[in-house]
Amino acid sequence: MKTKAGTALLSRIIPDNDKFRITTREDLGPLAASIKRSGLLNPPILASTDNSHYIIICGFRRVAACRRLGWDRVDARFVSPGTSAKACAVAAIADNCTQRELNLFEQARAVKLLTNTLPEGADIVQVAGQVGLPMAASVLARIRSLCDLPLKLQQGIIEATLSLPMADRLGRMDGEDALEAYGLFCDIRAGLNVQRELLDYAEESARREGVKLVDILKSAPVMEIRSSDELDRAGKRGRIRKLLKVRRYPALAEAEAKFQKRSFALGLSPEMKLLPPAGFEGPNYVLSLKFSSLEQLREQKNTIGQMLNGDALKKILD
Repeated sequence: MKTKAGTALLSRIIPDNDKFRITTREDLGPLAASIKRSGLLNPPILASTDNSHYIIICGFRRVAACRRLGWDRVDARFVSPGTSAKACAVAAIADNCTQRELNLFEQARAVKLLTNTLPEGADIVQVAGQVGLPMAASVLARIRSLCDLPLKLQQGIIEATLSLPMADRLGRMDGEDALEAYGLFCDIRAGLNVQRELLDYAEESARREGVKLVDILKSAPVMEIRSSDELDRAGKRGRIRKLLKVRRYPALAEAEAKFQKRSFALGLSPEMKLLPPAGFEGPNYVLSLKFSSLEQLREQKNTIGQMLNGDALKKILD
């Protein structure tokens, strides 16, 4: 892409035309300090409009930093008249990719920009790879859809609160349900596996009870835990997980509680654990032992003998 060096009045650079914006970074302080100290070493790339104004192709943060410094004009490079939107898009993406690794939402913006500027029939996978976005077609499509999410979910992606799999899942849900699920994840800072588990329990409960997902997530017991000042986030995650699991599987939860109560009556040491069948389906239990000496093993043998002669184990097996 051919450019010509020159100078542009900042008043003529349109600040809110984001067509070619890739970056999500808003921290201008260090950049402004660097420009003040060393000057504008890498001029922005601008394109002229029909009314003698300019839109930014590359350098959104540089232009904003110069405005913060109170400058009235900046050195710039101007694209030649008639430069295609595709060429400008490729330049914008390459400019960002060469500076740093793009976050997930910046990748989404880049993919959307390519989608909107490439001619019909163009190989977007090939072009994406050439500008630093080597991805399969299926991944490109998933990432592109992130730009269509509600703004709150977009911010979650930018802040890395939401991963691509969960953002993709929330994007296919009702807007109110998706925002409430995201609000829960923010409250308890749950990782992807916990997010999936909680959402599975809540969605299955909603289907079984014929209510909306938001009704489950905003139920009084859940909201009481979410707003608690006495629990840290780990405590909230554990309580909500248990609550939603009980709501989804009430019979299983009852069986687990009964098993825990009867297991306590066995008098097992911390190194001895009795494990029930998975889902309490099947007849096979597992007795796990940990020991570091023969003496400790003998003690466990005595405990097992007492367990075999008592009633607590019989009640569990019955």
